[in-house]
Amino acid sequence: MNKKIPLFSVVILLVLAVVVTFNVTYLTINEKHNKAINDVLSGYSFFDKLLDLHDFACENYVGEMKDEDVVDAMIKGYLEGLGDPYAQYLTAEEYAAFQNEQGGNAVGIGINVITDSEAKTIEIISVIPESPAEVAGLCGGDFIVAVDGTSVAEIGYYAAVNLIAGEKDTSVTLTVRRGEEELTVTCVRQEIKTQSVSYHVFADDHTVGVIRISEFNGTTPDQFKEAVETLKEQGCKKFVFDLRYNPGGELNSILSVLDYLLPEGPLAHIFYQSGSEKHYDSDASYLDAPMAVLINRQTASAAELFASSIRDYAKEGQCEAVLVGVKTYGKGVLQTYYRFKDGSAFKISVGRYDPPYGENYDGMGVLPDIEVELSEEASKINFNKLTDKNDNQLIAAIHALADQA
Repeated sequence: MNKKIPLFSVVILLVLAVVVTFNVTYLTINEKHNKAINDVLSGYSFFDKLLDLHDFACENYVGEMKDEDVVDAMIKGYLEGLGDPYAQYLTAEEYAAFQNEQGGNAVGIGINVITDSEAKTIEIISVIPESPAEVAGLCGGDFIVAVDGTSVAEIGYYAAVNLIAGEKDTSVTLTVRRGEEELTVTCVRQEIKTQSVSYHVFADDHTVGVIRISEFNGTTPDQFKEAVETLKEQGCKKFVFDLRYNPGGELNSILSVLDYLLPEGPLAHIFYQSGSEKHYDSDASYLDAPMAVLINRQTASAAELFASSIRDYAKEGQCEAVLVGVKTYGKGVLQTYYRFKDGSAFKISVGRYDPPYGENYDGMGVLPDIEVELSEEASKINFNKLTDKNDNQLIAAIHALADQA
């Protein structure tokens, strides 16, 4: 039996969607927004086509109409119509998961993985210390071939990864290949503190510390500072910050890291569509050491702000730093999330952020000081498995640091 949605309910939902769109976080509703809302409310001409469609569907659609599906699709369509490439709608479940991840927490078993496309398995790159995976005995180099009896080769990498994730305190059973041996391992999912920072002493020069930042979330600043201090204790006097494939993340996270690295001065300038501005500054303490920043085409958003801010200070003679790699993605606009009462949310672009002294790089990207493409040989290797011996971009960054000495 078809479930008809009252026409009045659709109108109200549509009106509410428009109202909240103009009431995005950080925006003060101005005269232009008020006029737009008034135009919508007078006569509902904005909705003519949609209402015609709804009337026809109620009378003629052979399937079942679900309120939540119609509303979700309506909001997604509106956001798509804005033309904002970064606009997104999240269900309540998706938004809750996103918030956990941004806070540096996620429910899972604590493994970092990549796909092994040839063998059609999930390869474990590393295991987070004290995680359910470590407790269960999993380790880097293991291959997951099945999840709860379902073959990874049959359902594919992403579907299998989703199966491994789940609710806290529930169990997942993995079939694991380790060398010639096949094991069955059961893990109990728990909240995991994500590792956004990894580090090591460069193999051929123990005065250089290499720190990779995979994203900027709530745990990144503490992890980053710990990495720098640990490497300094191990004798490192120069640093490479690897931001390749870093998509960005939380603004507060990157500002905290930049404040730790850079001397007193501006860090970022935020200009909102509403006309308001925010300006962020660094204090006087800083990391007094030569730095190189590795970037590539997938270095984006807040990660680009990191690279451009450090280069700005280098140009001003306030630090020793060089950018190595290839031009970045080119995203210099800021998004914000608005949460609906049911827990779902949407995000749209509300402003732009400029580096300390340079120009906004949106649509253009950040150019390196030393341009180095990843070699053909290295490009054939999974990025997570590159080493100090075969990563030619990293080696170029090391040489650039030596030239600064």
